[in-house]
Amino acid sequence: MRSVVVGRMGLHQVVPGPESTAAAIGNDGVQVVSSPYLVGMLEEASHRAVRDLFECGEATVGTRIDVSHLAPALPGREVSAQAQLQEIQGRRLAFAVSAHQDGRVIMRGVHERALVQLDRFLAPAPPDKAPMAAQESPIEFFFDYHSPWCYFAALRIGAIARRLNREVIWRPMHLARLIERIDGRRPLEANAAFVRWFKADMQLWARQLGLELRYHPAFPLRPVRALRATVFAAQHGRAESFVSAVMRAYWSESRDISDLDQLTTLGVAAGLDARAVRDSIDDPMFKKQVETNTQEAQDRGVFGAPSFFCDDQLFWGNDRLDQLEAFASCNANSKSSPENERFT
Repeated sequence: MRSVVVGRMGLHQVVPGPESTAAAIGNDGVQVVSSPYLVGMLEEASHRAVRDLFECGEATVGTRIDVSHLAPALPGREVSAQAQLQEIQGRRLAFAVSAHQDGRVIMRGVHERALVQLDRFLAPAPPDKAPMAAQESPIEFFFDYHSPWCYFAALRIGAIARRLNREVIWRPMHLARLIERIDGRRPLEANAAFVRWFKADMQLWARQLGLELRYHPAFPLRPVRALRATVFAAQHGRAESFVSAVMRAYWSESRDISDLDQLTTLGVAAGLDARAVRDSIDDPMFKKQVETNTQEAQDRGVFGAPSFFCDDQLFWGNDRLDQLEAFASCNANSKSSPENERFT
């Protein structure tokens, strides 16, 4: 899909006929436009918001809809369905949707669609193979390049997620902005004894992971360009390799991750197009997504980084990844064995 900007609108207007009513699908006597018909209109409006950006062979399919049917719509009078793109996470597109008739809101809610390659999506399942196990819900990873603990976590979370049969949703955010808004912890501004312990503990973790760790001579570098490029990398399935490369460049190699050429080089090494990486850094869509991630982190109770959400449970800190894995494993066992108690 070509570059898409949050805020794009789609519109679908129809004059529903008798076949659109609840009565037509078996609800005798209810001569109003049925909920399924309106939902179909909302899906079409969402599709129209992005269809002109598809590459050859691409399409979107509905994956989730959550709406409220607020008022009746009458057949024979125009209904207008509207959709506005609110969020992009990899191949997932989230829309705010609403349907209107005669100036009244008939239906309102949210709709999600997934970008697919039609040849893969429509291909029949291979014969004589057992179906794959259903994937568990994803792990959300909120992080910033300012934190060495995010460096450690970025190198570990992918392997943990694969063991758990889960996807990682990479959520780059402005850590400094979050801390300022919530008046959060600033470890390097604590008392001298704590700072000495804090830095020694970082080195112990680095040694355990086989890393060289050092503060950049110009620390702190501005991470905004790297954060925006990370949103782009995540959209193209390259977040893990790109984030690991940028973290290593900053925290082990003392490279300037605010430099366009450096970020482009790291993006190419992660399998991304050089020009597209550079363009993403100044693209308002990617700037907005980083801010959206930061606000969402604040709204959901995040107070530092790295932070993770797994099955709606918040885990904070690189040293909580083992706890996260145990929690997720226990939840998966509880689903397959009802007699097991849920880990809380």
